[in-house]
Amino acid sequence: MDTPLLWHIPLSHFNEKVRWTLDYKRVAHRRRVLGANYLIRAWRATGRGTLPILFLDGRAIGDSTQIIAALEERYPEPSLYPGDAAARQQALALEDYFDEELGPAVRAAIITPLFRNDPDLALRVLTTGMPDKAYQMLRPLVWIFPTFYRFRHRISDAKLEADRATVNAALDRIEQERQGRSYLVGDAFTVADLTAAALLSPLLQPPEIQYPLRVDLPPYLQDYRATLLRHPATTWAAGIYRLHRGGSSEVSRRSASE
Repeated sequence: MDTPLLWHIPLSHFNEKVRWTLDYKRVAHRRRVLGANYLIRAWRATGRGTLPILFLDGRAIGDSTQIIAALEERYPEPSLYPGDAAARQQALALEDYFDEELGPAVRAAIITPLFRNDPDLALRVLTTGMPDKAYQMLRPLVWIFPTFYRFRHRISDAKLEADRATVNAALDRIEQERQGRSYLVGDAFTVADLTAAALLSPLLQPPEIQYPLRVDLPPYLQDYRATLLRHPATTWAAGIYRLHRGGSSEVSRRSASE
């Protein structure tokens, strides 16, 4: 049986969600970093222009939630889904909430001000974990790429404060759901905890992250990050990383951007 293959973008927190699942389940897999020209290849593979894509048992699976569901079926232990039906429904509902609300808002909270103030630095951030040629390819397009990226991810300067308010609301939701407990659902690590922590990873930059930023953030983002790190939910998420992230199960590294 072929080794599972993950097409991914290192910086992306949705991609981190799937990498974490593969590593947590100790699924030996290969990774291939796709560059800024991934759209056509993604469409051909799944009919969706998004990453991550996992090639598993002859299938190309897009969307992080669907990938985790497929991995749960193929590799049931250790499970990320609670055994109790009600708890499982709650965990999946939280996964969906974080995917739809927290994930896009975190992306916008970081990239919107970077494109407005430091578009070249934004390109370096977006090509985190890629070979330098990925940045060099985008650099001549710095005058148009921000417009494309904003359109693609439906982000804008006008929505920045609303997006940051959404991040804050998600942090408050984490604390409401936890009620002082170690985990969001029951007394064990589930897909809800993994999703919340993974989608916060670009801001958290925990020591366990496999593709850390290699650039210094400007003061306006450092200040924003410092404010968020004072929230108890980000302290909790950092603890989730420390306890459950573990090492990589990648079996061969394909570092070239393709």
